[in-house]
Amino acid sequence: MDQNRDMAQRIASMLHQQKWTSVLSFDQKMAMRMLKGSRFHLLLFDAYDVGGATIDHIDQIRGEAQDAPLAIMSDGGGRGTAITAAMNQARIAGADFVLPKPFNTDKLKGLLADTNAYHRARSKDHNVLVIEDDEDLRNDVCRVLKQVGYKVSYASNVEDAFFDHNLGLIDIVLTAVLIPGIGGIEGTAQIKSEFSHCKVVAMSEGVDATITAVHVLAAAKAAGADALLPKPFTMHDMLKTMQDLIRAKDDGAEDAQAAIDAIFAR
Repeated sequence: MDQNRDMAQRIASMLHQQKWTSVLSFDQKMAMRMLKGSRFHLLLFDAYDVGGATIDHIDQIRGEAQDAPLAIMSDGGGRGTAITAAMNQARIAGADFVLPKPFNTDKLKGLLADTNAYHRARSKDHNVLVIEDDEDLRNDVCRVLKQVGYKVSYASNVEDAFFDHNLGLIDIVLTAVLIPGIGGIEGTAQIKSEFSHCKVVAMSEGVDATITAVHVLAAAKAAGADALLPKPFTMHDMLKTMQDLIRAKDDGAEDAQAAIDAIFAR
């Protein structure tokens, strides 16, 4: 929400460059109407509009925003001390984030990363992204992961993973190494560089008698993979590897292990 329409459009363009979809509002009344019946990942409100200070309406915004964090942005009338004062007031009033204006892409990327961390910390789900071009194996892996309670999404290559999924919300990426496109090794390096919170499990067979699975997975390890799965692997081994990387946020590791054991006891 920003009463300066040009500024709102510029911010929307910056969000689009980061592959975030935005909905524009130019005053608080419009914003409140949009909040009714809609869910958002982040609320980015200017500190003031024609109706007054946003911080005076934070409780009302919270009532409609459900679980979306609120970021307050302000230029403080262009004066540094005024910006600091406005940001401090926003924090005291209950804003989750503050963002002095004007801001550049790096500042916005930092806010978006903080927003994803905010949601990860409050989520009871463990989000796993499976990147595998073998459809049968991908379906089997996804099915078993869902059975033990993971929230699972999938892609057939790394490019689709980046384009179609918000990796900021993913806890573990389970990726094949030898896949079309940029491949699992470069993909692992890129994921670890841009989304350091993500744990990466690399899985691979060998190329031939000379370049074995050990060699391929060693390259994935060097690229930043946190765990390795030589193909072919059993689903039990896969789940054990996953368990080593992530712990249940509410029920504890023993309950996660119990769920795994229950599947293979059937």
